[in-house]
Amino acid sequence: MKISRNVLVFMNLIINQMQEKLIAGLTSSYGSLLGQQYLKWLKMPPSYLRVMQSIDYRKGMYGSLANKGKSIDNAYIDGEVFHKCGIQLQTIASQIAHKISGGKVEQQYLVTGLLKIILQVFVHQKDQSLTHSPFANMIQPPNTPLLWPQTVIDLITSRNLASLIEGTLLQCQSMYNELQLSKVYGLTALEFLKLFQSVRASLICFNPQKPKYFDMQSVQIVCPIVYQFDHSFDPNCYLDGCYLSHENMSFVDFSAKKQIEPGDKLTINYGNLSNHDLLMRHGIIADENPYNEMPIDLDFTTAINYTEQLFEQKQKWLRQSEITNIERQSLYANKINVQLLQYLRIYFLTEQEFSKNPQMEFNSFQEKVSEENELLVKQFMIQNIKNILSTYKQISKPVGKELQDLYKIQKDEMTILQNNLTFFSK
Repeated sequence: MKISRNVLVFMNLIINQMQEKLIAGLTSSYGSLLGQQYLKWLKMPPSYLRVMQSIDYRKGMYGSLANKGKSIDNAYIDGEVFHKCGIQLQTIASQIAHKISGGKVEQQYLVTGLLKIILQVFVHQKDQSLTHSPFANMIQPPNTPLLWPQTVIDLITSRNLASLIEGTLLQCQSMYNELQLSKVYGLTALEFLKLFQSVRASLICFNPQKPKYFDMQSVQIVCPIVYQFDHSFDPNCYLDGCYLSHENMSFVDFSAKKQIEPGDKLTINYGNLSNHDLLMRHGIIADENPYNEMPIDLDFTTAINYTEQLFEQKQKWLRQSEITNIERQSLYANKINVQLLQYLRIYFLTEQEFSKNPQMEFNSFQEKVSEENELLVKQFMIQNIKNILSTYKQISKPVGKELQDLYKIQKDEMTILQNNLTFFSK
């Protein structure tokens, strides 16, 4: 994407006018003319930042700039998480999270933080007199399936995508209903959905290799300047963050990961996520995503014999597995789900096969049991995959981002299914 402005030009202005303090991103002086100009500039298209001169990653992302002759190793972006929300709203957020999290502590902690930030952003967006109101108004929702028009939703034939949309909307509706019961008014259901999407998308993950891991000791930081950096699984920049309790302030630090040349787009890793997760959270789809996977529902109604003598032994083996729901499994784009294969070999083991090797253990099923067993596994998976493939309908000539995203995500799923069909057919 082309861009006519760049952050380094602006930073030179800051350095010339503010010799004592380097500010990259949002200036802490929101009331200053300089801060207002940057807030306006940041919201203007095009979306992504490019650099006009080389950046030596060994000296830090902005190491090529100098302040009073000193090398600048880091450039901090003020990403304060609005600590000015009333105590009452924060208490309400904690109570709602406790109620809808079902006793899951990590989930409760995550939802509490999410709701607190949503309410804080809402307050600051509504009250323009608050210090951080300009910052709050920069937080806008990406175009995800949660906000797609009904005409596009009606074309979805992906069960997985439809399930993700329905589940997320139900979660939002549950939180919104609890807010209404807590007498938090002035916020419509659609406004809450947009705030939920905006805040969830802007929450920064400082460990992109484990994007779904949540550390209860971590600080949840919202920083809209993140979206000035494009996504890449091999980025040229990386993030770090910290919370200074004595200043009640959070900071986000962007650093160069590799040499950055003139004209290069600045990129970070949003997380090693599948395209389903990237689309639902950020409204983007990555080409040739190595982390693509597809959950599928397997039909065991005609495959399990509950009266066979081996059934209890099979259940004993299966309890040793990490899989909690055999009927809900994932297929991968570039590899086979070996746990699923091991599971199916257990399910289709016959008493005759077991009698030949009564010393079998759970790990024995990592290898082929017999030709007959392998054939049953193969036939079962081929039939299930074909049944799922038959539900897809081709979208002809997709026009507009929503239809193009829907076309791509369903094409991804069909590719995963075809790859696995090829494997099981061999």
